[in-house]
Amino acid sequence: MRWATLALLVLSTTAVAADTHVTLTGATEGAEVCRFQARDREKPIERWLSAQAVTCVASDAALTFPPGLWNVFVRAKGMVSVDPMIVDGKSAPANLAISLVPAATLVLQLPPEASGVLYAPKHAIAFPAAERATVPAGEELWLIVISKAVPVAVVPIAALEAGIERVVDARAVNDAPAVLGWIYVSDVDRAAIKAARGVQLPRIGISVAGKEVVAASLPIQDALSGAFVLFRGLSAGNADLRLDGRGWLPFRRSVRIAPQSVTLLREPIAARASTTVMVNWSTFGDLPALDRSLGSCETPKEPPPFELTIAACPEPKPGKSLDPATCSVIHKETLRTDLNFGSVRVDEVPPGMYRAELRFGRLPPFDEVEEVPPLQQRPMAPLQARYFDAYGSLTRGGEPLHEDARIDFPQGGVGFAPRETGEYRGVVKDGFLHSDAKIDIVTCGGKRSYVITDREMAPKSRFDIDIPDNTLTVTVVDTFTQRPLPTATLKYVVMSLRGRFPLVTRDVSQSDEGDEPGKHVAGQFVIRELPERKLFLTVSCPGYKKKEIDAFTMTKSEKKEIDVDLVPLGGSEAKVISARPFANGMIFWFSSAGAETERAELAPDGTFHFEQTHYRDETMTVVSASHPLWILRAPPVEKATPLQVRFPDAAAQRDAEVTIYNMPPQLLTPIGVAIGGLRVPQPALAQHLALRGTAPLVKGGGPLLIPGLAESGPIDILRGPPSVQRQAQFMEPAIRNFAPVATQRLEPGSAAVSFDGAAK
Repeated sequence: MRWATLALLVLSTTAVAADTHVTLTGATEGAEVCRFQARDREKPIERWLSAQAVTCVASDAALTFPPGLWNVFVRAKGMVSVDPMIVDGKSAPANLAISLVPAATLVLQLPPEASGVLYAPKHAIAFPAAERATVPAGEELWLIVISKAVPVAVVPIAALEAGIERVVDARAVNDAPAVLGWIYVSDVDRAAIKAARGVQLPRIGISVAGKEVVAASLPIQDALSGAFVLFRGLSAGNADLRLDGRGWLPFRRSVRIAPQSVTLLREPIAARASTTVMVNWSTFGDLPALDRSLGSCETPKEPPPFELTIAACPEPKPGKSLDPATCSVIHKETLRTDLNFGSVRVDEVPPGMYRAELRFGRLPPFDEVEEVPPLQQRPMAPLQARYFDAYGSLTRGGEPLHEDARIDFPQGGVGFAPRETGEYRGVVKDGFLHSDAKIDIVTCGGKRSYVITDREMAPKSRFDIDIPDNTLTVTVVDTFTQRPLPTATLKYVVMSLRGRFPLVTRDVSQSDEGDEPGKHVAGQFVIRELPERKLFLTVSCPGYKKKEIDAFTMTKSEKKEIDVDLVPLGGSEAKVISARPFANGMIFWFSSAGAETERAELAPDGTFHFEQTHYRDETMTVVSASHPLWILRAPPVEKATPLQVRFPDAAAQRDAEVTIYNMPPQLLTPIGVAIGGLRVPQPALAQHLALRGTAPLVKGGGPLLIPGLAESGPIDILRGPPSVQRQAQFMEPAIRNFAPVATQRLEPGSAAVSFDGAAK
C-alpha cells in the first residue's frame, strides 16, 4: 500500500479531531502506534526532518491527533510498518488499517546534542532515530544525523536480516562531502506514470570536475515524489545536477557543493514525465497538379515543398480559440509528394497543447490541435488533406476585372482568376460554402474588395463571384455653420441576409477612400463596393454628438449620397488619463438606485463630454475594447477646472471563469460583477462583454469567461436567478439589474469561480 492509496484513508470530518482506532495485519505482540510531527505533505525535508519527538500508545488504545500534520507508523516485536502514512489532526479518520513487515533492531550512538532520522529509500519512509530503533529488515537504510535542525552527516547502513541487532556508531563521522536532495513529481504525472506500462526510473547524477556520481536506491515510481536522493563521494565546488531517462524530460541545475559533510538541496529535483507526439497524415488526389492549376501573382521559382509542421502551443484562455502565431515549431519534416499517407513521431517532448499542420504550396493547409498528456501512447487525430474544387467567373458590376486576382475563401480556401479569361479556379476545404460567407479578393496590383455570398456554394457546381460596382458618398458638416468636419469618422455595419446579426464592421477615415489615393475632401467619405445588404452608419467627431443613420440598402450599381449634420456637444469636457489609447470607449453613470443617468463616448485620447451634474452617490464605469473594466465613485467636478480621472493602469487585470454546478443545460443564468464593493451596472458589463464576443449569461453549467476586470478592489461575482427563456428573448432583461441569489469572491491567483445551482 503506497502513500497515494493511504491518503484516501484520511477522511474529512466536520467536528474536532476524534479518537482513531488502528487495525493491524501481521504479528502484533507488543505493538504500539507512534506519531511524530510533519510540517509539509510533499517536501521530505519538512516532513521527516522537522521534528523527531515521538508519541506512542498501545495498538489497542485510541490514538488522538492534535492539530497539524502527523507521520504515523507502527512497531511491534520483530515487526514494523513501511507504508508512509500522514494524518491531518483536523480531520483524523476514525479507523486506520496498517500492515507490518519483519524488522531488525539498530542500537544508535549519536554525537552529543544531535538527533537523527532513519530513512528507508526503498519505501521512502523515515523513523526518528532513538537509542534503540526498530527498522525494516532486508533493505538499505540511511542514518541522517541532525544538529541544530540541519543534517550534518548521512551514514548508509547495509540491509539487516530480520530479528538481528546491530550497533551503529555515528559519533565521529568523517566522510567526503555528500549532497542530499529530493524529487518532486506532479499529481498529473503521478497518475500518468501509474497508468502507463514500462516506465523506468529516471537517471539522476551530479558531475563535479569531470567526475559523475549517480544516485542509487530510488524507490518505485509510485513513491518517487517526495523521496530523498543521496549523492556520496563528492568533492566541494561547482557541480552540474542532471535528471534524464526514457519517458522523462531532461532536468538540469547548477549547484554549489559546500566543504562540510552534507549539502542540503531545499529546492526539488523536478521529475517531469515526457510525452510523444504522433501524427498520422493522408492526402487525396494529385496535390502537385492541383497546386499548379491555381495560378498566382508570382510564378514560383522552384517546386513547392510538401511539409508537416508540429508546434508546441500555450493553453488558450477559457472561451478563446488557439492563436497559431503563439505556437513554437518543434519539428518540421519535408514529405514525399509521391506518397499519400504516412506518420511522423516526435519523442521526449513536454506534455501540453500541440498543433500539427500539413501544407503543400499554395493549397490551404490542414491542421489539428490536441492536448497531449504525459506518456502519450496514441496518435493525435488523423490529419487528412481533402480538397474540393471551386470555379466560376470573377467580375465587377457584371464586367471583367481585367486584372489578375487572388481569391480567399472562408476557412483557408484559395483561388486565382487570370485577367485573360476572368474565370477563376480554386479549392476549398469544406464541400459547402454557406450564404453570408465573406470572400476576399485582392488584385495583383494590391486593390482589395470583398463579397458577401447570398447563396450556397455546392460541391462540383459553378459559383460566380460579382463585386458590386456601387458608390456611397457621405458628407459631414457642422449643423450650425455648415462647414465640413475634417476630423469626423465613420463606421459602417453590413448585416446578414435576414438582418439578424452583423457580418462586417469597418471604421473608415476620410483618407481611406476617394478618387485618388491619399487625397480626400474635408468632411467627405467615399465608400465603394458595398454588399447588397442592410447597412448601418454611425458618424462621430470630437466635440459633437454621435449620429446614427437609419438602415438602408444599396443595389450593385447604385450611386448614393448622404449629408450628415452633427450637433456640437454641450456641457463639460473631461478626460480619462491612461498610458495607452482607448478603443471603442464608453462611460456609464448610474445612480445609487440603479438608474442610468448618462453615458458618453470616450475618444482614443481619453477625452469625453458630459452634460448632467453627477453626485458622489453615483458610479462611473469605464468600458472599452482596449482596457479592463473599471468602476469608481463619480468624481466631484470643481468650477473652472476640467475633470481629469487617472485610469488605474497599474491595477492587476483579472479574468473570471464562472461555472454553475448542477444547472440543467436548458437554463440561462445572468451574471453580475462588483469591484471594491461597487456593483457594475448590467448595461456596462454587457457592453464590456459584447466587445469581447460574449454576454453576461451562463448557459447551463457554463463555463462563462468574464475577461479583463480591473482589480481596483476585491472582485465579487454575482449569480442571478436562472430562466428557461431563450437567449435572444432573455438578453434584454439580463442587462437590467437583477437581485443576486449568490455571491462568490474571485480569490487571488485564481480565475475559477463556481456556484451550486442545486435548489437549497
